Amino acid sequence: MTTKPDYKKYGFIPQRQQGLLLMRLRNRAGNISAAELCKIAELAERFGNGKVHVTIRQGMEIPGVKEERFEEARQAILDAGLLPAVCGLRVRPVVSCPGNNTCPYGLVNTQALAETLDAQYVGRDLPAKTKIAVSGCANACTKPLAHDIGFRGAAEPLIDNELCVKCGACVQRCPAKSMVIENEALSIDYDKCLACGVCVRVCPKQALQTGRFGYHIFAGGKGGRYSNDGELIATFVAEEQILPYLEAILAVYQELADKGQRLSMVIAKFGAEAVKAKVENKLQG
Repeated sequence: MTTKPDYKKYGFIPQRQQGLLLMRLRNRAGNISAAELCKIAELAERFGNGKVHVTIRQGMEIPGVKEERFEEARQAILDAGLLPAVCGLRVRPVVSCPGNNTCPYGLVNTQALAETLDAQYVGRDLPAKTKIAVSGCANACTKPLAHDIGFRGAAEPLIDNELCVKCGACVQRCPAKSMVIENEALSIDYDKCLACGVCVRVCPKQALQTGRFGYHIFAGGKGGRYSNDGELIATFVAEEQILPYLEAILAVYQELADKGQRLSMVIAKFGAEAVKAKVENKLQG
């Protein structure tokens, strides 16, 4: 009996229809060029049923590829200079919003970070599939809390009382209702503050400036049947410290997890504070 290839290793998923495969392709940071789109269309006509499905994690899949054409189709992806998807027990492609390149709410350059993470981590073998998301602000469009590891841009406001004229523009626009004017003074409840940057942007007198700035890091999020939000591991982490933090998180994960255990299961077993402490120890060591 002939052993079938490990289709998932190369980004192909068996369809429910016997003998057919989904050919999955990925991009970096959610971006794809017009030339690449043309090549994907050509692959869909050549190997599939002429259709392309855009996945919720910014990838593309071509249905209807015959199993006997697997090797030919896999080589065609490489020949076209496209990126095959990554499946199985490893780091999956990074999901990213546009960030401050184009989004008016974007605080950070999510595209640069996501491309770096994609190039250095996607495909790394781990105890279970590991999904990473990068979001430019508290709107969290890419759902960083619902991923194994999530990065969310954050900018904490500081008040310059000499410039503040108590106009109330920031109070009215604050999504978290964390700002109030009392006794002729503006104050911020930082326990409520989302560090979203809206107040800084709308202040007509530049009386609100950015204080602590960087990324909030979440770990242990999960979607699907049994979903849960990730735990806040670190706040206002500078971009140059993101890779050390990620390395530390992955090292702790590999140390504590059994095969097939998602990061969420590890945190549920050992506790968020214990995992956070181990991450900090890795960083200091």
